[in-house]
Amino acid sequence: MATAAAALLSGTAGIVQAQEARNVIIFLGDAGGLPTLNAGGILAHDKPQSLYIHTMPYVALSDTSSANRWVTDSGAGMTAIMTGHKTNNAMVSAIPSGPNGAVSPVKTLLEYAEQRGLSTGVMTNMKIWDATPAATYAHVAARKDKDSIFQQMLKPRFGDGVDILIGKGRADAVTSFAARQTTAEKAFATAGYRFGEDPAIVRDAARVAVLRDSDFAPIPAVEATIAQLAKNPKGYFLMVEWDMHTDDPKKGLRHVVEMDDMIRRVHEIAGKDTLILFTADHSFGLRMGGGERGSPLLQQYDAEAAKPGTTNESNGVISVQDGHTGEEVIVAASGPGADKVHGFMPNTRLFDIMLSAFGWKRDQ
Repeated sequence: MATAAAALLSGTAGIVQAQEARNVIIFLGDAGGLPTLNAGGILAHDKPQSLYIHTMPYVALSDTSSANRWVTDSGAGMTAIMTGHKTNNAMVSAIPSGPNGAVSPVKTLLEYAEQRGLSTGVMTNMKIWDATPAATYAHVAARKDKDSIFQQMLKPRFGDGVDILIGKGRADAVTSFAARQTTAEKAFATAGYRFGEDPAIVRDAARVAVLRDSDFAPIPAVEATIAQLAKNPKGYFLMVEWDMHTDDPKKGLRHVVEMDDMIRRVHEIAGKDTLILFTADHSFGLRMGGGERGSPLLQQYDAEAAKPGTTNESNGVISVQDGHTGEEVIVAASGPGADKVHGFMPNTRLFDIMLSAFGWKRDQ
């Protein structure tokens, strides 16, 4: 009996109860497909697989097709990730539900978090009402319906809505609220937000909306956001989007490195109880077509670009066919629940991975 008991204990010694995540952070590289990550790392570091993303221990490849197209837009792509439902291009966290364009809202992971009392944040270097951030908190049939998106931002279906909002689109907010005979400042203040343009104000208030029309330093902003959200003992959900479209290749690839540096820093400060994910909503038509080892790729790209008649499409080092593409994108993960990231998967599975990491189940 003693021998049998010892064998039983030995057989179970390596079994560890799965840890639930207190926090979930998803980094979304908008148009950040594998070719873009590859070129961004080599352009910045002159060696392959040189991004921090490349060191993350769990990796999968995600299908990005939408319900009605092989090549998705950001609305349908982010809806799949945030709700677990495929939808048609241009729709945002809503699915077709009848004739004449009728849609029904589908609950987002951020709304699950709000319903359960967690803190929530959305940070982007694009417009705060654009398709990717909007898919975390709004439900519209057309991603360009910014007036409805702003309205839903301030009148959420669950909880008190996103606690920390950082992004561009201040001029759009001014115009949208002026059409309703108010100002953006008054509208956000009425909804309980401290409203401003400097991400530093996040350190001083738990409910903040930072809207601006210019770029901002990413690492101080994400550090301040996490420090504020982490004060909630129940945990938090944070979505960080960074534009990686490479219609301007140098700008887009610089953004790859900016997000990669953010992810590295967040790994240092977020804690072991945090599931961290990186993925893209779709890929993009960028390809490396040349370049010699031993010489900085950026110099080679600039030299090629300086040749008469050279365009993005014909550059012999990095060329761009401007537009979204349909191949799978990478998912990289670390932290509690990251082991579920492996193999080939639909983008809708990311929703279930995040939900499961929190220990939650889908609403029936």
